[in-house]
Amino acid sequence: MQFPITIGLRRSRFLDGFVFLSALLASGATAFLNQSPTVQMAFLLAIWLCGSLAWHRLSPRFSAMRLERNGQISVVCVGMDEFSAAELLPQATVHPWLTVFRLKTEGGRSQTLVAAVDSLKTEDFRRLRMFLRWRGDFSDPKDDA
Repeated sequence: MQFPITIGLRRSRFLDGFVFLSALLASGATAFLNQSPTVQMAFLLAIWLCGSLAWHRLSPRFSAMRLERNGQISVVCVGMDEFSAAELLPQATVHPWLTVFRLKTEGGRSQTLVAAVDSLKTEDFRRLRMFLRWRGDFSDPKDDA
């Protein structure tokens, strides 16, 4: 791999569809409740409120990231122009179709980044997965048993 690698991030249509389909199925399940229409409407409201919250949380907080040879990650927050350093936190999940990892930004905030196969270019998704598997240090000092 040639470093640094700059990766553009975008919203995943697969994850958006999954959230919508889940809310739709849960809404259909309320028809089988043996409750009053008022209770069913309350459940529908709660389902779609949770669905809209989940949909909002899936919007990318970062527009791009840069992977460095020394294992460092820099990110560009949405609406900003400059890269800022971020720290890779332990407990990442790397799969062929979905990658979930946490970053701690310079401001001290921890952000979870969910990257589905359709939220990056195919080659960039492969590079990100390889970087996280081989360059990322996921061991936590408290993990020693």
